[in-house]
Formats: sequence, C-alpha cells, structure tokens
Amino acid sequence: MERRTQPALSYAFPSVRATGLSVAYEAIDTSDVERWIGETIGGEQLREPISVSDMRRWVQAMHNPNPVHYDDDYRDAEGVFVAPQSLILACAIRHGVTPSMQGQIPGGRQMNGGDEWWFYDRVSIGDRVTSVRQAFDYRVTETAFAGPTIFQRGDTVYVNQNGKVLARQRSTAIRFLAVNLKQKSKKEDGSALPETTDEMIGAFEQERLAYARALRETPPPVAADVKVGMSLPRRLVGPHSIQSFTTEQRAFLYTIWGNLSDDGLPRTERVFRSADAALDPEFGDGLYHGASAGHTDSKSAAQRGMPRAYGAGASVCAFIIDYAANWAGGSGWVEHCSIQYRSPVLVGDATYISAEVIGIEQADGHHVVKLSVEAANQAGIINTRGKVTVRLPVT
Repeated sequence: MERRTQPALSYAFPSVRATGLSVAYEAIDTSDVERWIGETIGGEQLREPISVSDMRRWVQAMHNPNPVHYDDDYRDAEGVFVAPQSLILACAIRHGVTPSMQGQIPGGRQMNGGDEWWFYDRVSIGDRVTSVRQAFDYRVTETAFAGPTIFQRGDTVYVNQNGKVLARQRSTAIRFLAVNLKQKSKKEDGSALPETTDEMIGAFEQERLAYARALRETPPPVAADVKVGMSLPRRLVGPHSIQSFTTEQRAFLYTIWGNLSDDGLPRTERVFRSADAALDPEFGDGLYHGASAGHTDSKSAAQRGMPRAYGAGASVCAFIIDYAANWAGGSGWVEHCSIQYRSPVLVGDATYISAEVIGIEQADGHHVVKLSVEAANQAGIINTRGKVTVRLPVT
C-alpha cells in the first residue's frame, strides 16, 4: 500500500519483498500512521546557533581529517573555518528522520532505511537552523526479516535565521513488529566480534593516514581529467567501536542538554520517562533509555534485530558526503545524494567507502559528476549503497 500527498521526488523504495515465506506473522496496524500523512510535523528545534566547537566536534565524530574544517592553518581568506556540508545532518532532532516515523505502532520497532538529500547552501558558523517537517507517504510490504513492514517517508527542510533554505532531506523509516522479528528463522547470530590482529590494526592505521595525508597534499580533481569509469581513492573509517559510536552519537546537536526548544506543533508523542527527564535530562537521553541505546549496547541492539551494537545510518551518510566533498575540494559542491542502508555497520567492523564515476554532464558552467558509491565491511559485505552528484568548476 502506498499513499502520496504531494508530487513525488526521485526516489524508489528499497526492493525487499520476500517470497515463499511460511511463518505466520501478526498484522501491523497502520491506522495511526495514516492520519499523519501530508501533515506538517512539529517537534524540537535547536535553541542555539552553530558554534565553532559544534563544527569541530562533528568533524571529529565523523572521523574526517580534512584540515579545512578544524586546523587554524587552514582557515579561509576571511579567517573563518569552512563547515563541512555534512554538518547539516547534525542540525535536527533524531537525524531529521522524525517526519518518517509518525504514528504509534503498538509493539513496533523502527530504524532508518535511507536518506535522500538536496544541498543548496552551506551551514555557517553562527547560523540558527530550523527544521520544517512534513510526513510524506508510506507503504506496507512483506519482508524476510520481519514480515509485514512499513516503509514510511518524510521530508525535512533546513532553514537558517534569514529564511534561506540550506538543504532538504527525504528520509525513509523501516517500521515492524518486535514479535514478528522474533519469529524469523535463526541462523548464525553474528554477535561475536570479528577477530582483529595487530597486523590488521596496523594496516587500518596506515590506510587512514594515507587518506589524511592525501587531503593535505593532493590537489582537487581537474574537471577535464574526470572520466566515466574512473574510481575515486578509497576511504577507510574504523574499525568501529563502542567509543566511536558514542562519539558519533554525541556530536548530533540534539543530544546536548538544554539545546532544544519545542515549536508547539503537533507530532506523534515520543514515549520516554518525561517526568523523570524533567528533573534529570539523562532519563530522556535515548542513548541511555531509548531507541539510540542499540548504538552502544548489544542487548538493546538485539531487540531491534541487530547481532551487536550498530552505528547510525546518518553517520554513514555523513561519511559518504564528506568523502565526496573531500574529493571535490573547496571549489566543488555535493548537490544531491540518495543513500540506502542495506545492513547495519556493526561494532568491530571497518567501513570501506569507494566510488566510481558513472556520468558527466555540463550545466551552468560546471561539470556535474555522478558517482555510484558503496560502503562495505572488511569481509566485502556491502552495507550501504547510493548515488552522489558533485559539481566541479570547469577550470
């Protein structure tokens, strides 16, 4: 089932329909989801403008060693830092996925299935970013991992204090019943951490250092030299750990105590210990007492069908945006990306990001380069796929 309430943008739902399923699943109730479709969605907004420390914290958490974002020797001609394009991902509660998770589903679980982004302007230090949100559509299909599953979408538009639109996001939430998840056939549970030798750690470190060195020493691509079929240099992130997942989560600005104010508009109420959180904000912190706990706690991860603690899809999206922007250089611009999260990035895994040029066009005096991007773990299992459009100057 699918319902649309506004003209569709370029996006296809992930193809995950299962065949030959013999397990009897409980039906999923979409009645409360239905009533939100097409509605403007309220919620929390950032209270404070973006600071240099916010940006540095984000760059650190996203493991991005590009010195233009944090090193005093690389400030621009006006003496300020250039914020990474990915910083916009830190500027809304719950990574901007709130409008895709509207409607209560009794016994439900949910996770981020993908994000599509259109980038119009960069976040500047001192910007106060506001989110304008709308629930878009949904459909129900049967999947192998959880039976009847809702693929629900919502839009977030990011606006600065001057009314300038910085970016637009369309997120996809995957929503299912916990009881159906428990009924699926059990295979190797994958809960054990992969073995990592000292030799492997040394190789990981050398590859990360080579990437960081190239950011300082390698000039950005010349548009005329970019050809279809060309591969971008690979980027390694990880191996991931509880420490790195925690650092990533804490860089999202909504997690800072007192940094949110409610805009008063209607939305599905978040279920949490609100009375206790009014006295001690830690009780309202999802990393301790809510949906984000699976990022740092394997028991909580198991309740969402994950074999062990897992990273946020939004972090992988940021890795990819940074990867493309770093390659394009200071005169380049990531215009658009469409990212699908196919499987979780797990604690103990490494993430290898690679891309190939699949198209080149000229528009408005620029080369528009289309990239096919993949992120895979150390065993070569692809967890994230997508397409990124990058604008390069002609000369």
